[in-house]
Formats: sequence, structure tokens, C-alpha cells
Amino acid sequence: MKKAIEYKKTEWEPLTDVPIPRCPDILSFHFSLDRIFGESYDYAGEMHPFYEIVYVLSGSVGVTAGEKVYVLNTGQCLMHTPNEFHRIRSERGSEPHVLNLSFYAGEMPPMSGRIFEPSDILREEFLEISLEVRDGLHNSDMDLLATQRVRLERWLLRAFRNGHEAGVKETSGTIRYAEIVRLMQEHIAENLQAGDIARLSRMSLSKLKKIFTSYAGMGVSRYFTEMKMRRAAELLRGGARVGEAAAALGYSDQNYFSTVFHRIMGVPPGKYKEP
Repeated sequence: MKKAIEYKKTEWEPLTDVPIPRCPDILSFHFSLDRIFGESYDYAGEMHPFYEIVYVLSGSVGVTAGEKVYVLNTGQCLMHTPNEFHRIRSERGSEPHVLNLSFYAGEMPPMSGRIFEPSDILREEFLEISLEVRDGLHNSDMDLLATQRVRLERWLLRAFRNGHEAGVKETSGTIRYAEIVRLMQEHIAENLQAGDIARLSRMSLSKLKKIFTSYAGMGVSRYFTEMKMRRAAELLRGGARVGEAAAALGYSDQNYFSTVFHRIMGVPPGKYKEP
């Protein structure tokens, strides 16, 4: 004899769409560094096609990231995005202890801010991940690196929850620096020299050079050229032809554009692609 089965009808509830943060998609690791800087350390600056996390274990560092200048103290970290100009230096007379972990990623969830202050638990996990990645890269241990890739993806999702913009160093110099960088972005399609940028910024050429030496560690003309090449890289990744990218950035001579792009980006524009 069959037993009767009673089914309880589920009450209707309105459908809701709850957005789920997109998980980071880390493709490979580039390096993991553990360094203590002297109190006069001042790195001239660079840009590269991968993400980089700067984690301050002790002391203070000044970080230039794009148009902004930050001061990071013990327990804080910042993530540089691909092809972003950045610079780091010791601050406040300290000898900072800094971890740098860099990686390529296909996807990254949006950040609520550039500065993160991970909890003690997240701090210990990041230390473990950094050490394991260092060992994995040194020994070419693909299994170890694959495991740490998943751990770092989860770590980033949790760390991103408390991102903020505190730590921005706002002085007359940093404010002017940000204004000049934004002005360059607005005129990126033009062929401007340092004197033209000084005129548009309404300041003397000597003052302009002093600001860029202080916060970018390079001349204003070189900075503007590298900004153009970063923009060219974005256009090329988006499907633009070499000639189109050159014209969009004010270069009438495609061969000269290709020479400059190759010198700064490391590959000819015709072969450029994101790793």
C-alpha cells in the first residue's frame, strides 16, 4: 500500500536580483618581494602591465599613484592598477618594511577605495600568501602557485570591503601636481612640450619641473610621453590599428610613434597585447 506524501506549498516571494561581487581572475604571479627601505629611500617611479599590492608592515611610505599622492602607515596597503605610473619613498624619517606582491589578472572587482587596512587575520594570511608565492616562483612550483592564486582571489574579495581614500596627501604641491596631470589627460591628443604645459598650467617652467621632480621623479615631458603610450596601449587593446592610435595621440609620423611606443612599453605596437 502506497503511503500518501504531503507536499507543503512554498509561499510566493517576489524575485530579487542580488548583485554578487565578481571574483578576481588572477592569471599568473610576477614577483613577491619583502624589503626594508632606508630612511632616505626614494624610487624614481615606473609603470608595468600588471597589478601590484604595496603592503606596509612597519613605518611609513609616500606613494605616488597616477595623479594622487598618498602616505601609507603601518598596516595599510594600496593596489596599483596595470600601466599606472607609481613611485614609492620612505616617509617621516622611518625605515619602512614593505611587501610587494604583483600579478596579472583578467578580471578584477571594483574597489571602494585605493587604501586598505586588513584585519589581523587578513594580515597574517597575506604574509603567508606572499611567502608561498615567493617559494613557488623560486622553485617553479605550479601546484603551489595555483593554490595561492585561489587564496589571493578570496583575500582580495574580503580586503576590498573596507577600501577608502584616506591617506591622500593634500598640500599645495600635491594639489598642483594632480591638476597638472589632469590637464595633461585633457590635452593628451596634442603635441605639447614642457613649456606649453607650463603655460596651460599658469606657472613658470621651473616651478613645473620642481613639482614633477618631487612627485613623479621624472621630467614633465617624459611623463606626458609615457601617459600617451599608456593611452595608446588601451586603444590597441580595444582593437585600434597602430595608425589610428598614433593619430589619436597627436603623432603624424607612425614610424616615430612606433619607436617611442617600443622604447617605453617594451614591445612594438603591432605586437602589443595584455599578458
